[in-house]
Order: sequence, then C-alpha cells, then structure tokens
Amino acid sequence: MASSRLRFRTILAASAGLAWLLAVPAFAAGPVTVQVNGVPADLHPAPTERAGRVFVPLRGVFEQLGATVVYDSGAINATGRHHTVSLHVGSLQAVVDNQQETLDVAPFIIGASTYVPLRFISQALGANVNYDGTNQIVAINTGGDRDRNAPPPNAPPPADTSASGVTIADLVPARGAVVRGDRPTVQASFAGGRVDPNSVRVVFDGRDVTGQAYVSPRGVTYTPRGPIPPDRHSVRISGRDRDGTTFERGWTFSSGGM
Repeated sequence: MASSRLRFRTILAASAGLAWLLAVPAFAAGPVTVQVNGVPADLHPAPTERAGRVFVPLRGVFEQLGATVVYDSGAINATGRHHTVSLHVGSLQAVVDNQQETLDVAPFIIGASTYVPLRFISQALGANVNYDGTNQIVAINTGGDRDRNAPPPNAPPPADTSASGVTIADLVPARGAVVRGDRPTVQASFAGGRVDPNSVRVVFDGRDVTGQAYVSPRGVTYTPRGPIPPDRHSVRISGRDRDGTTFERGWTFSSGGM
C-alpha cells in the first residue's frame, strides 16, 4: 500500500513538472535577441519575458524604432513614425493615436529600468513583428523609413509655394551655407501663420525623420543620429496650419567645408 502511494506521488510530481515545462514559452529557456530591420538591437538591460510576452527596456526600443519618449512618474508618452502612444506603469490601458486600447500585460519596473511590451509598442508605431521560436529572435520590420513621396537625397528642395501663408525662418544651417561638422543641428522657425505640430513632417536627404525631430507650433529641431557625409543636403518641412491649409517648404546646405 505504501509502495502504491509512493508511486502515485512520483507520477503526480512528474506530471506537474511536465505541465510546468509546457506552460513556459520556448524563448524563456534562454536570452531573446531583438532585431530591427535585420540588425541586432543593442538593448541594455536585456529583454525579459513575463506572462508569455517579451518586454524590453523603455528607451532602448523607442530609440531603435526612431521614436522619442517622455517618461514622468510612471506615465509613458512616445511619438514617432507618425503615431503617438501613451501607457502607464502597472496599467493595462493604453492610448494609440487617440484611440483607447487594452494591453495583455502592463508595463513594469525592474530595478532602475521600465519595461514595455515589445510587440504592442512595435505594432503601435506601425512596425511588423515576427517571432522565431527556434532561434529565439524577435524580428521587427519597420518597412523602411524612407518617405515614398520624398525626393531623392540631395535633390533641390521644393519651391516655397503653397496655399498656406506659413513660411520658415531662422534657418540653421542657413540656406546655401557650408558647415564644418558632420552632425549639424537643423532648425527652422515657423512664420506667417499658426501651425498644427501634429501634422508636421520633416524629411532630411529624402528620409522621413519626423520621429527623431522635435516639433512645436513655433518650429522644428533635428540632429542626425550619426555623421552625415560631406555633400549637399536637403531639408523639407510640410504640414498644415490651424485652418487646415497645407504648406511645404525646404532648403539646402552643404557639409564638409574646411
């Protein structure tokens, strides 16, 4: 009788262990690698798993996706790729492009880092996410940052003509200027009308960099993430004024001057 009870307990324990193993996602067995457009993302600290979801450190993933983020007392507000995302640590409620959405798992804090759900954030910013369970790779594809309607790099800027009276002033670098640095800050102020900052798009050398720029009703500031080649560069700024009328302005400058 005692032998039967012991055998039953052994079988029960083995069954419980098997059920636990089956319940754990495959990628929990080792580190998860995150790739953005085929390039491994350098995330510190490393991604972690909770409740069957991959979570990543807050700023690391937003920066990899070309977005800017503001964190204040648990509130997370991100802007990039023409989308806005708002979350809160410990809350399942999120707002994406002014639409209420519900998360499966809430953002949380480990040590000094805030973690956010990778798939939700990536898709909210317009990216595609796929998981390779065999190799434990989360692949994010942004579809390319280049603006399909943008002119090719180094093309002359569009003529400063539009229905709106909005113009750009206080250009940095100045129109036609030659700068010596390889990461020049690009700035422009709006004049001639009130601008809707949510409508503004910034294109640098044919690439949409709105998610990396600071945009306000008063103007735009953008600094390239890395060195730019010595060449002529084009800047294009478009959007709408408060009346809904569109505008499009641009200028060029050169880098690499001695």
